[in-house]
Parts: sequence; structure tokens; C-alpha cells
Amino acid sequence: MIRDKEQVTRRKFLKGAAVAAPGIAAANVLGAQKASGQAVHWDKETDVVIAGTGFAGLSAAIAAKDAGAKVIILEKLPQKYEGGNSRVSGNMWWTPTNLPEALDYMQALCAGLTDKESLQALSEEMMQLNSWLETLGVKPRPLGMFQPEHPELPGSKCVRTWSNGGAGEGRLWIPMREQVEKRGIEILYETPAKELVLSATREVLGVKATGGGKQISIKAKKGVVLACGGFEFNFEMQKQFLPGWPTYGRGTPGNTGDGIAMAQKAGAALWHMNNSLAGVGCLIVPEFDPVMIPVSFPGNAYILVDKTGKRFMNEMRENRHGFGHKENLLYFDGVLGAFTRIPCFGIFDESARIRGNIAGGMSFKFGWFGWFGEYQGSRDNSKEIEKGWIIKGETLADLANKLEMKSADLEASVARWNEQCKNKNDQDFGRPGRSLIAIEKPPFYSVKVYPATFNTQGGPRRNAKCQVVDPDNRPIPGLYSAGELGSFWGWMYNGGGNNAEALCTGRMAVRNILADKSG
Repeated sequence: MIRDKEQVTRRKFLKGAAVAAPGIAAANVLGAQKASGQAVHWDKETDVVIAGTGFAGLSAAIAAKDAGAKVIILEKLPQKYEGGNSRVSGNMWWTPTNLPEALDYMQALCAGLTDKESLQALSEEMMQLNSWLETLGVKPRPLGMFQPEHPELPGSKCVRTWSNGGAGEGRLWIPMREQVEKRGIEILYETPAKELVLSATREVLGVKATGGGKQISIKAKKGVVLACGGFEFNFEMQKQFLPGWPTYGRGTPGNTGDGIAMAQKAGAALWHMNNSLAGVGCLIVPEFDPVMIPVSFPGNAYILVDKTGKRFMNEMRENRHGFGHKENLLYFDGVLGAFTRIPCFGIFDESARIRGNIAGGMSFKFGWFGWFGEYQGSRDNSKEIEKGWIIKGETLADLANKLEMKSADLEASVARWNEQCKNKNDQDFGRPGRSLIAIEKPPFYSVKVYPATFNTQGGPRRNAKCQVVDPDNRPIPGLYSAGELGSFWGWMYNGGGNNAEALCTGRMAVRNILADKSG
């Protein structure tokens, strides 16, 4: 389990950092500059300020440094937890085999929510991605999975997925981070960016950040790249923008929409804010809240029921990064006035309990919990039952009472399920016959299951040059974004797409910053 002093709690991550990064407390005032009619005293000065140490931030920093620019990266979290969603992701990416099919596929994925010019620029950059990674010592190897994830869409045959020797385990992020270290690029940890400094003409001059309990101002002579992720862990923002809530992120608790708020204050338009890649899969308990514990059911010997005790979906339905599950989970019952499937409940019996670990059984480094959870579930689930994470009932009626359901409804759902198991025919939702395993041996058990979100895609709208734009589609001078913060992926998603986009848009943003400020 996470040690007390390192406990990942809602309070810790939503408040931001409180410890000074090296050199901040002693930073010298470099001068003053007019910003919105007021003089700003700069504590540090550089060419490009980058917020975030995920793939987008790292690729932007490497590209800027290699072009001769000075760079400072701001990281919200302590060094131990750096890397954002990128570090704890599958560390895979995809590239297209040709541009015409790539553009067709991307347009179909985005369902008309992203302009053609931006998708063209991204697809062209993705075509060059493997060549650039090879210059960094990465050896792209065919991965095969999600190739493609949506084969029914036009252009899908162009998708090729890659890894640096296997999925997860930070296999791509670690060598990328080493390249930043090799170049001597400055990273200020526990120093979240808080506000953009604007001139009287609304040009972005730099960033205000917090480190060591004090505010510092960093001048960006050429531009600022916001690469600080989405808003998976901003639960108030979820309520305003997502189609269902609460959902819980598989990635970093540092993603609380900071970049969205900063960009809005600078006049940015928003897009793709309703896009949440949420699927069945997590348990939330006070010891780890808001970090999710992955949930799985060995042997698939279970059913899912809603808050009324009724089954509502094929539990084996394909989950394409949320699609296939989210449509069923993020359901609001207008009569009851509630999201009746958030949470839903996994129901199983004594035979299923001893099949294997249900909560927290991570065998490799994937997702935040897999990296930092430091909790190993018991194989027979006895520890989790004792903790109250898994609810036990001597009878179905007893279990229903503990879950605050009508016993008749839960009993009817299980009886219906068992009847269909005998015939190996799920007439209600079409679950495969081989997975129909009766729930009949007492005692009976349940675990609350919340939607597990890979990430959000929304944020400040950007154009084909990765410039952040205002509601009239005019670029905000000096402000760029990269990665999941205002992602180009407007609706559907192909596995590896965010990593590919982050690696590409970081480079695109810096290239255009330096071109725009070549003088």
C-alpha cells in the first residue's frame, strides 16, 4: 500500500505542489516588463516554457533544444511521479502507411469534430515519427494490437502499431526522458504552472508558477507550450462537460485541467470536452481515493447489475478504449434522477471468489496504480472482503440489503441469469455461451465498479500549427498546446493514438514557435 507520507490523496493532487524545485527560492529577478498595463518582474528567462513531462512535453523540449533554443520544463508533481499519462500508458503508438488512407481514417475517427487541415498536419507528422524516434535510439518494433481498432472505418488498413520492445513498463517514456537528461534541459519539479502572463495586446509573454510556497514568473521569449494533460481528476469539471460522472482516471492524478483554465483566461476556445474514454473497470476506496484500483473477474464468472439490481449489458462486450462500454455505463435515468450505473455492481458467488484476485492484481507497470499503488491483492479475495472492499452476503437477499437494493430485483436478475446459463444462451444481451457461468453457490459477493477512464481529450482548441486559438479561430500569440490537452482526436480513438499525437504535436508546436519567432 502507498506509504502514509506518500499517500496519493485527493487533497494532495488537487492542491498542487508545495515544495521548492532546486534553484527557485534563490532565483534572481531578471528584469521587468509591461504585462496588461502592469510591470512584471521575471525570476527566470528562457526561449520556450513547457508545462508537463509526458511525451508531448519531452518531445517539445528535445526539439527546442536541438534547434538551439533554451528550454525550461515545469512539472506539477514530485520527480518520483513525473511523466503524466505517458509514462504509465501502454507506451505504444501508431503510424499510417500512406497519407490518403490516414486522412480518411482520422476524419472518420473524429466524426467531423476536427478540421481537415489539422488532421492533415498530424498525419504528415506521424508518417515521420519512427524516423525521428530512431535518431533518439528508439527501435520501433511492430506490435500488432489495435491494428486497426476500428476496422469498419474507411482508411483503417493504413494503421500500424509499434512499441519499443513491448507494451507498458515505460519502455518508450524512459528513453525519451533520458534524452532530455542528456541534453541538460532544466526541469522544475513541484512547480505547477498557474497563469499565463499576457501583454496589453494579449500576447503570451510567459508563465506564473508556484514553487516552494511562492510565486515565480518565467519569461518565455519565443513561446509557451501547454502539454499538461486533461481533466480526468477535476470532478467539478467532469460535471460540466462529460456525459456521465464520476469517472476515474487510469493515469496521473495530476491531470486536473490546469492548462484548460489557464488557456481560457487567455481567451482560448475549447473543443472535444465531452470525450471520455471510459470502460468498466475500477474500485474506489478511501485508502486510495481518488486513485482507482483496477478490477477484473477471473474466469468471467460474474454479472453486472445497476443500482436497482438489474442486469443492463453484455459484460463481455468489446471495449474499444471505452466504446462499447461507455454507452452503457454513462446512463442517466430521468425517472430516478440518477446515473443508475455509476457505480454498477459486480455480482459473483463463492465458486468465483476462489478463482483469483479481483481487486488490484497488477502484474506489470501499466496505469497509475500499476506503477505506484504498492498494493497486492489477495488471491482468494479474503483480505478485500475483510477490508469491506468486497461485500459479502450469506444469501442474495442479505447481499441486496447491504447494497441497498430490493432483494426481489437482485434475486430475479440472478435467477434469470442462472436459467440462461443452463441453456448457454443469453437471450437478454447476447453474451457468449462459454462465458455463461451460474451464480448459485453461497455466500454471495459484490464489488462496486466505477467507469475507468483512460483519459479525456478536451481542452483549448488548436490549429494545424498547434497554436491555441480564440472563439474566432484567431491564434493567441505565443501560446501553443500539445498532447491530450485539446487533442485533435475528436470522438473515436485508435489505441496508441494519443502517444503518437503527443510525440508529434510537441515537435510541431516548437517548430512553429521557432519559425514564428525566427528573429
